[in-house]
Amino acid sequence: MHGCNNYCSYCIVPYVRGAEISRDPKSISSEIARLEKAGIREITLLGQNVNSYRFPSDLQANGQTAAHLSFPELLLRLCRGMDRIEWIRFLSSHPKDLSLQLIEVIAGESRLCRHIHLPVQHASDRVLEQMARGYTRGRYLELVKEIRDRLPGVSLTTDILIGFPGEREEDFH
Repeated sequence: MHGCNNYCSYCIVPYVRGAEISRDPKSISSEIARLEKAGIREITLLGQNVNSYRFPSDLQANGQTAAHLSFPELLLRLCRGMDRIEWIRFLSSHPKDLSLQLIEVIAGESRLCRHIHLPVQHASDRVLEQMARGYTRGRYLELVKEIRDRLPGVSLTTDILIGFPGEREEDFH
């Protein structure tokens, strides 16, 4: 992916990289095939927000064409199309877009590393709103519980910002 559609109040990515553009899954598969031939055993898929990946789809679901290939569907397609890649990682995930479908795909695919980088940014709902993050502390904690319940032993990493403009002592605590 390239770009971002989130416009968090502290971030310049959408302004300098533009709107999200999802890469063609065929080009991703081709690149992975080249890496496999070179002996690479682990890949990392990188995007400002991989969870919002969408690409016009040729997938058939219940006899109908799906409008877009989602990130969980891309991961399934990649896992089934590889021979020698042993591990797939990805980052970064935005909490407002991480789906239960993605958690289920990670749980069901042995090539997907049991690691999720899930930036919390802050623990104060007031500051999260000022940051324009699109989720609350409570929703973030619910999501972490859902991840841990479905992926025992998962490795979770995060980003935390402190000293945000207007942050008060009670926000910090």
